[in-house]
Amino acid sequence: MNFSAKKVYLVGIKGTGMASLAVLLHKTGANVSGCDSPEIFSTDTLLAENKIPVISGFSISSLPSSTNIVIHSSAYQRTLPILQEAERIGLEIYSYPEFLALLSKESDSYAVAGTHGKTTTTAVASYLLASLGFHDFPFYSIYGSNLQGESSLPYQGSEVALFEACEYQDHFLSYSLRGALVTNVDFDHPDYFHDLAHVQESFEKFVVNIRPNGFLICCNDDPGSKKLAQYCRDRRPDITLMTYGFNDNGPFWITKNHWDGTYSLSCLGGRYFVLPPLSEPLLDDYIGGAVLALAIMLDRPQVKLYLDDSQIISEEAIPSVAGMLTERLVSFPGCVGRSEVMLEEGGITYIDDYAHHPMEIKATIDMLHIKYPKRPLAVLFCPHTASRTKALLKDFVIALSLADKVVIQHSYASARNDTDLSEDPAILLEKALSTHIMRTYRCHLQTVSYAPDDKTAVSIMSVQLQPGDLCITMGAGNNRLLGPEIAQARRSL
Repeated sequence: MNFSAKKVYLVGIKGTGMASLAVLLHKTGANVSGCDSPEIFSTDTLLAENKIPVISGFSISSLPSSTNIVIHSSAYQRTLPILQEAERIGLEIYSYPEFLALLSKESDSYAVAGTHGKTTTTAVASYLLASLGFHDFPFYSIYGSNLQGESSLPYQGSEVALFEACEYQDHFLSYSLRGALVTNVDFDHPDYFHDLAHVQESFEKFVVNIRPNGFLICCNDDPGSKKLAQYCRDRRPDITLMTYGFNDNGPFWITKNHWDGTYSLSCLGGRYFVLPPLSEPLLDDYIGGAVLALAIMLDRPQVKLYLDDSQIISEEAIPSVAGMLTERLVSFPGCVGRSEVMLEEGGITYIDDYAHHPMEIKATIDMLHIKYPKRPLAVLFCPHTASRTKALLKDFVIALSLADKVVIQHSYASARNDTDLSEDPAILLEKALSTHIMRTYRCHLQTVSYAPDDKTAVSIMSVQLQPGDLCITMGAGNNRLLGPEIAQARRSL
């Protein structure tokens, strides 16, 4: 991958994946800049730390002269005037997934797919490959976040590439992969997929596209992923299939140590301490990342180059290497926007989390209950895409009712704009939660409110919070910055 002589312009550069790609291209020597809305995003700091210029707005005049390549977020269509201008003057134009597909053809590429947990699983695998004493493992990774405390994703060479591969609009079907991991298969993106069967069909096509004699790793704790593993056995006998999870008697079997709440990983008969108490979905992501890192490493032609000289790769040695990887998980810092502690003030811990699907919300709340036992949870939730809220309304009610207090914000104005928001489905969600409280005996959820704007959301939450509470800004929108604003508002109470 050589872009040192290229001038690359990214339209929608503040998106999580787009910002990570911008930093990667900058590291390879490309002249990188881009444009996006003037709204403050969590990626602003990442782009500023890497000295990547960002222009506010999408004016045609912002497109630099002598630009070679234009990459745009998949949230924007080619009808956007700046993209039409780029096409008119003959520039190379790619959507974000199209460009990743191009990169995947230039390296030995691997990916993490799945409805939930892709970012964390990819981040874990990337972290282990970059930091476990390997001798300059020649890889780079691109996923929709970055590690807490880090200003960029690793770039140690381009022989190997690791991607987060999204199923939305079948984007992941254009990637060229030697191997892949699938975390789960669940119904999401109802503006594109008709039902769960439609999602499952796309993942089956994803498996078909894996290069000959590659590998597939599936989490056996998810029915959809387990079904996909069977599909692989039936249709792709050339592929090496590996499974992991709690419901698995295969080579990577997770068990809970009930005497102290920790977990062990059984790998080819060896058992290793894994992690302190966590929610099982999060632990699946961590172990999945470790298994993927191991598989990528073993897939290299000269494995011993990337291990200590004393390590000899054989079937007997694989458990010790797996143990080395899992022990390193304890120091994994976590991803930005994944149960990330923003600040602590006045006895309140402010946390930000990207969860935007009912299954993700439940997993996050369960994990916070484990990590912070007996502390009340106050959730400020910003729904993302109207179609998702409408299609999964009952599931959202069940998941959010696990919190103690909930404030529902106005639906995030995504560039996808998948439905007429004249009747905001966030209002329907607030009403459904209110009804759930009234009809449910001893409902865990105590209060729910609707906030039509950020100012109202901050006002409501700042009054409702009490010392000892956890305040979680939650969603795939842009309410991350409201946590500090709530803390500031409480200072004047």
